[in-house]
Amino acid sequence: MRKRILYALIVIGAYKNITAQQVVDAVNPLFSVNRKGGDIRELYDNFEISIPAKRPPKNKLYNDVVLSLFHSKNLYINTVFNKENEVKELTAFRLGVNENYTQLTGVYKHTSAVPLFDSIPVVVTAYGIDSANKNLYRFRVLKNKTEEIIPWHEIKFFSPVFMYYRYNVDGTEQKEMAYLGQFGMPVDNSITIEVKNLKVPDTTYSISAVWMKRAPEVIATFTPQSIQQLITVYKYQWKYDRYGIEGPSYYGDIDLPSVDTLLTTRQRFLHNENNIFFYLNYKVNNTALIEYNVVRGKDSIGWTTNSFDANIIWLQELSPGKYTLLMRYAFQRQTVSSFSFSVIPAWYQTTWFTIVAGILLALSGMSVYLIIKNRRQKIKIKEQHIQHQVTEAEIKSIKSQFNPHFVFNALNSIQGLITKNDIESAHAYLSDFSRLLRNSLKESEHDFISLSKDISLIDNYLKLEQLRFGFHYRISIDETINKDAVEVPVLLLQPVIENAVKHGISGLYKDGVLKIDYAVKENNIIATVTDNGAGYSNIQKGHGLKLTDDRIALLNKVLKGQSVLWQINNTGSGTQALFIFKNWLS
Repeated sequence: MRKRILYALIVIGAYKNITAQQVVDAVNPLFSVNRKGGDIRELYDNFEISIPAKRPPKNKLYNDVVLSLFHSKNLYINTVFNKENEVKELTAFRLGVNENYTQLTGVYKHTSAVPLFDSIPVVVTAYGIDSANKNLYRFRVLKNKTEEIIPWHEIKFFSPVFMYYRYNVDGTEQKEMAYLGQFGMPVDNSITIEVKNLKVPDTTYSISAVWMKRAPEVIATFTPQSIQQLITVYKYQWKYDRYGIEGPSYYGDIDLPSVDTLLTTRQRFLHNENNIFFYLNYKVNNTALIEYNVVRGKDSIGWTTNSFDANIIWLQELSPGKYTLLMRYAFQRQTVSSFSFSVIPAWYQTTWFTIVAGILLALSGMSVYLIIKNRRQKIKIKEQHIQHQVTEAEIKSIKSQFNPHFVFNALNSIQGLITKNDIESAHAYLSDFSRLLRNSLKESEHDFISLSKDISLIDNYLKLEQLRFGFHYRISIDETINKDAVEVPVLLLQPVIENAVKHGISGLYKDGVLKIDYAVKENNIIATVTDNGAGYSNIQKGHGLKLTDDRIALLNKVLKGQSVLWQINNTGSGTQALFIFKNWLS
């Protein structure tokens, strides 16, 4: 709610625009009260082009004036993958070698202007000017460096200082700064604020803001098959974005490939590469600030708000064909960029295949009666078909665990840890994630694995989900079970556990509890999965649970002297899934 109020104040300021100094009580509420630095930093970045000396010389007559410009931080264009130290729109604002500035070591060096991209007005203040010496100074505002829109004007408003430890010529610390106003301009325009000391007419202090056109651009493409490269790109960007290639980093001395090997842009994708991730050049502070539209021929999905990642647009399950991805920022909808690409159809999706398939289908109909005659061959084919379905169901179960949603939820968790500078947890997360991928893909080659290995895979998965949602879980096993000798169908419980996490306890966070118990009753192993979620009414009979039903039905067709039963019950305080492995210990 507080953010909405503050944004509303800024929008109101946009209507006041460059006449803010002429309005009574025109000081932005954030700047009118002392110690609002945290709220200001939440909405603004601060730009200054000179640094005041900590203690001015004793023989100095007047304060140095340091202009400070507070601007929106919705878009950051100077990423490690898209260096724009030399922004062409800022050329006219470069500082001359004879100009009396102490240059900051900021992103846009040797310029008196900051680039802006949205309609949020800027706030300009001046250190060194207060209510005591205000009569010494005048200011004016220029549009595009030449058109005077506010003539030389006396300074009327003041606010508490934003930065401490700045001093007046008499050695006292500055407590107050001049509030020059709140200003905004349409795209392709600039404002320049100039301040002069009436006692020193040949000295003018100035600072500028330039509103310029920008739209997202695709600098790399990835598919689920290249997920490792995408993880590396994330690591590279978080390593170097803040300080650059030569500076220190959050990752210390970890070696990463050069940027030239990381970013590859493809425009043709195979039929099985139809889940595509488009990596963007600029960074925004909110995914909702990116909007996109996908055009295929005369059809389009319409403008859609991005909801995946601040750097990535993810398009899923694309049919074969030619596409154009249109992109824009929500705060600058008039500027649109495009990226064209195509998904190549598989051989069985082509027209000629449809014709050939029809011919073959007719021929196969003529041959059916021969297959029926051979009973033994029919039984053998049926058994092979059932075994194939069992294997396919197991593979689907493995893959369902690593669908792109889960992989990129894990990526977002890693990104969040790195943002918090929690490198140790991020490394631990990456290690657990890699181990889970490696072990699950390895075990997917088998129909059955030892109970100990199956529990280990489940434990790895829950550790990753626990890091995201903070719930508690426990896995217990009866001491009479030899978990290294007993074999179970690989990851049979996984879809149920994932359902318990997603629909049961994820929303409870630290109050969520998941229990997995393996007990013995006669010759049977009883496995229960219990959570304290909302109960049976919230259980979704989705893909994962249907996969479990189908898989158990197929298993019971091929098991000899053994079977698997399962059911889900509402316990009143949550949900319990019960698995009975009959005659598993006989």
